[in-house]
Amino acid sequence: MTAFIRSLPLALLAALALAGPAQALPTLHHGDRGHSVAKLQRALHLHDDGVFGRGTVRAVKRFQRRHHMHADGVVGAGTWRMIRRSLRRGSSSRAGGRPVVRHRGSSVRMLQRRLGITADGVYGSGSARAVKRFQRRHGLHADGIVGPATWAALGIRGRHPVLKPLHVRRTHRGNGIPAAVWHAISAANRIASFPYKYGGGHGSFHDSGYDCSGSVSYALHYAGLLRTPLDSSGFESYGLPGPGRHITIYANAGHAYMVVDHRRFDTSAISETGSRWTSTHRSSSGYVVRHPPGL
Repeated sequence: MTAFIRSLPLALLAALALAGPAQALPTLHHGDRGHSVAKLQRALHLHDDGVFGRGTVRAVKRFQRRHHMHADGVVGAGTWRMIRRSLRRGSSSRAGGRPVVRHRGSSVRMLQRRLGITADGVYGSGSARAVKRFQRRHGLHADGIVGPATWAALGIRGRHPVLKPLHVRRTHRGNGIPAAVWHAISAANRIASFPYKYGGGHGSFHDSGYDCSGSVSYALHYAGLLRTPLDSSGFESYGLPGPGRHITIYANAGHAYMVVDHRRFDTSAISETGSRWTSTHRSSSGYVVRHPPGL
């Protein structure tokens, strides 16, 4: 609940936390509309359209259950008082007035497991899409931000940080590296230490392990450079011929790997480094050399 409080705009905190008997907020029911409904929705981290619809009812009931109240979905004096008390507790305990925001770590892995996606602990674009789908299905504002209402809808109790997607900068300062390269590196990092699994990453981009071409497919997919996984033979005709400026793919009928800005991403490196990444190079004899257009 504290993360929820710290994420509220100060104006909303003041409007709710300081409201006294003379400023009593109205009892709200399903179907009501107006500014008071919008205030309630912002407090519950919902889309503040000012309409007390079914999604708002569900969020109110979750809040009431979490605070051991009668979960009838009606926001009366008791529910408003509980919101104000929670606001005061959060106001006295917040650090610098800013929410605790996370992009990676154990909370992200818990979220990913609950959503049934790869639990790599990094809140990237794939996780954000899964969160938005979940939020839409549960009548929440589909912004990809995991606040208290989303945690509650997931059935996860207790205090948790606000999770926001990790955004990769479009270019690295001073060297003009394309955004797609950063996205490829970020995606490759997520599975760098995953085990080798024959056929892994081909039925779905989310898997418990990846083979050589599945690993390359995963990184290129999340860089926006590949729609569906390719096997090693498929990479022989991928993109354009020859080495690229930033990303070069080496493929033959039995194996595939890539080099990204002079570092090799290759399943054969796992036994040497514990990661698919290595600074050593291997002979490219017998491989077809390809690269993504423009890179």
